[in-house]
Amino acid sequence: MRFPIGFALLLACFVPALPAAPAATPPAASAPGIRLFVSPQGNDAAKGDSPARAFATLSRARDEIRRLKTSAPLPPGGVTVELAGGSYLLTESFALTAEDSGTATAPIVYRARAGETPRLLGGRTIPLDRLRPVADPAWRRRLAPEAADHILTLDLAAVSLSAVASFPPVFDDQGGLFEVFADGARQPLSRWPNDGFATMKRVLVTGDGKTPGTFEYTDDRPARWTENSYIWLKGQWRVGWEDPAIRVAKIDPAARTIAFAAGIPNGIGYKYITNPDGSRPGNGKEPWQALNLPEEIDRPGEWAVDFASRQLFIWLPDGVRELTITQLTDPLITAKDVAHLDLVGLDLGYSLGNGLVAENVDSLRLLGSRIHHIAGTAVQLHGLRSVIQSNDLHDLGAGGVLVSGGDSRQLLSSENIILNNNIHHYGMLRAQYSAGVDVGFGGASNHRGRRDAVGVLVAHNRIHDAPRDAILVNGQNHTFEYNEVSACGFGSADTGSFYSWLDWTIRGVVIRYNYLYDTVGGVNPDDGASGFHVYGNVIAGPRTGVWIASGPDHIVENNIFIKDEGPVFGLDDRGSGRGYATNKTLLKRVAAMAMNTPPWSVRFPGLAARLADRPELPRGTRFERNLIVIPKGEPIQNKISGKNAKNPDLLTVADNWVSPTDPGFVNAAAGNFALKPNSPAFKNIPGFKPIPFDQIGLKLDEYRTTVPPRPVFKGSPPPAATQPDQDRNFGT
Repeated sequence: MRFPIGFALLLACFVPALPAAPAATPPAASAPGIRLFVSPQGNDAAKGDSPARAFATLSRARDEIRRLKTSAPLPPGGVTVELAGGSYLLTESFALTAEDSGTATAPIVYRARAGETPRLLGGRTIPLDRLRPVADPAWRRRLAPEAADHILTLDLAAVSLSAVASFPPVFDDQGGLFEVFADGARQPLSRWPNDGFATMKRVLVTGDGKTPGTFEYTDDRPARWTENSYIWLKGQWRVGWEDPAIRVAKIDPAARTIAFAAGIPNGIGYKYITNPDGSRPGNGKEPWQALNLPEEIDRPGEWAVDFASRQLFIWLPDGVRELTITQLTDPLITAKDVAHLDLVGLDLGYSLGNGLVAENVDSLRLLGSRIHHIAGTAVQLHGLRSVIQSNDLHDLGAGGVLVSGGDSRQLLSSENIILNNNIHHYGMLRAQYSAGVDVGFGGASNHRGRRDAVGVLVAHNRIHDAPRDAILVNGQNHTFEYNEVSACGFGSADTGSFYSWLDWTIRGVVIRYNYLYDTVGGVNPDDGASGFHVYGNVIAGPRTGVWIASGPDHIVENNIFIKDEGPVFGLDDRGSGRGYATNKTLLKRVAAMAMNTPPWSVRFPGLAARLADRPELPRGTRFERNLIVIPKGEPIQNKISGKNAKNPDLLTVADNWVSPTDPGFVNAAAGNFALKPNSPAFKNIPGFKPIPFDQIGLKLDEYRTTVPPRPVFKGSPPPAATQPDQDRNFGT
């Protein structure tokens, strides 16, 4: 092991002492025993032993290391491959396997040459002179009048670009279509309306997974699309946490109706309004938009592909020098069964797939790198003792980091670390369940994608600007500390800065010393998710708080809540009415852990018996010693139903203090919510401990040499939710 972990804290009991954080910066690898060199101007026939005789490709350097290992063990210090700055265009993944492993004393390192930026790219640059004005009168008639003279076309076959034949009937990401970048900036796929959403007037056919739905629309705009046979509408057709795109079968301008060509599970129309016959008329607020229509290109940057003619239509922004179109659908880098591997200072981008996919790895480190402008997830990591540190992950179609590893049944820790990363503008193509950091959750609203995740440390990350969750939580014995979350969750419902769902085996999760502000949702264990210890966090903004959705064994203590009005904390007993006591998913997970035998019975004594006695209720919930700054409203919203209202095992509330004014913050106007030593909070809350506010967020280290300034807390209402009844909701 090449770095200090400090994971003993993760083996503490459910209400642990709060030790010092692990060391923030793993040391760099030792000086290399062998150096190889790669350059875009290199030659794979060269020796690769100096910058003047560099290889041209990473795969050639990889193969050279394999050759060296067949003749003798690697020397102490291992091998370092230095990549010169410039572009490396990948037509397939840079693939590393078990034979590309190093050892603890002889690691394999791929790193940027000092002061240079090697860029691993999955796209193709298209000469601008291959684009032509639209000359076909039929097409000019279909295009927006204000745009027709600006739009250019590109014959995809003529430039040998790969593209999907059409979107699938139903999809929730980019549908497999490439992306377009002008001078490095992602250009928007055409949509209508340009901003915001249209809404349905009413649902005529609810439909289901087999029967397509039909609805009546309110705006005349769809009448312009009747010559297009390839129309998809994307929307929150039923609930705010699903937004599939569905192909249209027919538009009837006279009746103002749209009939879909495919059904979706449970059909269309707002979930919570149902007719006596089981159909749903909708509430007239279900948001939707039209995608990829040449007819709706009406501003610079917008583009669309006509699947019938295989043409790209685009309104190029003024002054564009370079047009890049993504082509690689595989990950830019794959590492399978690899150990003791470092990737340092790399720049990965402009691709249709994921950035780095590491499967069954041990002691892999991604350090000081940048992954951006890809359609998938920046990093998918499954393994042990691996570190994702001080990277910038942004402009991502899906999530930032998806991490798993360890063994839940045996409670064997993965010792993985996600540290000091700036993760932002993610979920741009697949909004739902694409998180900044996903710990074992699997990026889906069901359990099919979940994997064992034990003992992960997520610390000092800045996560911001995304349509849904900052951190998804599944598994056991994790610590989330010193993270900063803002501007997440505005494109969804049932969301949180920390979100988990439907699992009583989530245990030993410590969420401490995080700053959640100007965002949607705070800590939201949904539908029975359990086992959070929420300690010492600062949670600020109109739509933030902690909501316990019927899950047992949550402790919320020593936090600071700052809102314009209450509540800041809520809980309910939905599990009683929804039958969680007999829910197959919940019970299957519990049975798989064998909680009445070691190691579960030792780590969580009494848990098996506890979950055998009314586990569907939020038993053992504690809300204690919190500072609540609200000028009006009640601090707690208790939605326990009448039959359970007098159950003393559900909620303990003690020693909280509500202040209607500034309780002595260092500088609230500047967003500094550390408490002054003379704050009355320390007198009014027995045992309240100072929160190390100045330690939260990104830090300088060997791999992060600058830290962008933190946005100042606004405390003003966030952008409107997609459903008006969600505007002030912080729960699930």
